[in-house]
Amino acid sequence: SVGTGKTETSNIFRRRNIPVFDSDYEVSQLYKNHNVLSIIKKNFPSAFKENVLIKEKLTKLVFEDNKKLLRLEKIIYKFLNLKRYSWIRRQFRNRRKIVVFDVPLLFEKDSSNKYDKTVVITCSEKIQKIRVLKRKGWDEKRFIATKLKQLEEKKKKKLADFVIYSDRGKRYVNNMVYNLLN
Repeated sequence: SVGTGKTETSNIFRRRNIPVFDSDYEVSQLYKNHNVLSIIKKNFPSAFKENVLIKEKLTKLVFEDNKKLLRLEKIIYKFLNLKRYSWIRRQFRNRRKIVVFDVPLLFEKDSSNKYDKTVVITCSEKIQKIRVLKRKGWDEKRFIATKLKQLEEKKKKKLADFVIYSDRGKRYVNNMVYNLLN
């Protein structure tokens, strides 16, 4: 879920020399891709001003209309899946035995059975809210709307093979990653 510590936990894997496919980062790069932007512009022209995507406008458009959100996701996931496939092939060629996928909405949008093991990074809702509201462009309304689109933490924990509580401190998270890798 948003603000639970996925990125920080992914960084711990990276420091242990484990390749990580960061879906959020890859999506951010897609928003810089001319081909992706042209398709988004065809579908959401009001989110552009003088051929420049105004992300806040796009966010507002899709969060207010579920059909528009699904249309945007379809565009983004098409390109994201191509990037992920290419990345997997590269890791395979490099004979990597362990790779990590940092995937928001794994159980909601992705197929968790594509992966050998799933790890849910979680924290208390209070800590999660504090983390998210510190981010640029986030307010309580957006936080609540996002949470409503995500599966309950309790359900995610039941679906996961492992659960790491990021609000227990960095040493705890480091130890959990170490234990997972062993």
